[in-house]
Amino acid sequence: MEDQTHLPPIQKGVFHPPRPTDLRSPCPVLNALANHGYLPRDGRSIRAGEMNAAMVVVGVNYPVRALLTAGTYLENGENQATGLLAILRNPLAYAFRRFGLRYPDQVDAEGCPCVDLDQLGRHNVIEHDVSWTRRDAAQGDNATVQKNLVQKMMTAASDGIAVDTNDFAKLRRQRLQEQRRDNPEVRYGMLQHLSACGEIAFVQALFGDRKQKKVPIEYIEALYLEERLPLEEGWTKSKGWLPGIGELSAQAFKIVWTVGKIV
Repeated sequence: MEDQTHLPPIQKGVFHPPRPTDLRSPCPVLNALANHGYLPRDGRSIRAGEMNAAMVVVGVNYPVRALLTAGTYLENGENQATGLLAILRNPLAYAFRRFGLRYPDQVDAEGCPCVDLDQLGRHNVIEHDVSWTRRDAAQGDNATVQKNLVQKMMTAASDGIAVDTNDFAKLRRQRLQEQRRDNPEVRYGMLQHLSACGEIAFVQALFGDRKQKKVPIEYIEALYLEERLPLEEGWTKSKGWLPGIGELSAQAFKIVWTVGKIV
């Protein structure tokens, strides 16, 4: 077996699939950024500044980056103080405590707050049931990408070329029906639904065309199956207007509206 510990470092930007000891998250975009070296390739001890810098690579604007990292780098809210004193002590931390992923006092070797990529898989914090490409936690593995689910996403394209908002909405309904059938313990309410629709709105904004938000199926294969930025397929980061919180929210609610009732 090849000794991985003595291999030369891989240049940043060059794709390399994760090694067996590398950590990865349920998020294909973050995994792709790690596989290209924009985040630590081992997926460990990632600082907020590194996370922010990596998201610049795919065209995420500053307010969105700040929002995504604000909660992630707080300590997880379980077993933390509640009530008026907790609110007064740190209102921001109290508001976002549900999304915190850091363990208590989790810091790197230099004392800076950090997270590992696999911590994003903590169930019902950011990760949720009825994933686009992964099984539910109750099914035993909510981290590994499922090839058949990526194939369903690709074949959802009604024109056989790119997946649009209506295609994604139809697939969301199908996934919910499947998981309600296959997982009696599925937990999927409006919060999880907004999160799932927000995730795909994020991908549409970064990897879809500006006008119709259609994501080419070859981009989906690269991003979701290989967890690779679709550079070889022709994708480039937007050089003009970067989608902001308002645009992403509007697109997410458009998907929610297109999906219709979920109960």
